[in-house]
Amino acid sequence: IEEERLAVKKKEDAVSKLAAEEKAKFKEAMDAQRELDKIAKEEARELKKQEGLRREKEKLSVKSAKGKCQGCGLKKCRKGCMFYGTLK
Repeated sequence: IEEERLAVKKKEDAVSKLAAEEKAKFKEAMDAQRELDKIAKEEARELKKQEGLRREKEKLSVKSAKGKCQGCGLKKCRKGCMFYGTLK
């Protein structure tokens, strides 16, 4: 009877040890996933900020990003364009 109790106790200890190891691995994996999510969210925030700055700069500029006038869409404005004198 004593041997059976020891065997059952060893088995329970082994099971609890495996459960604890599995729990620790799961916790570590979840922490790593949270870190990755945090990094991705920060990168998205930074990208959005840069996009906003680029848009603001385009709003204030006479030329678009491609070098064309925002008023008429030409590389060199004609006299009818409202930005005719500013691009020279």
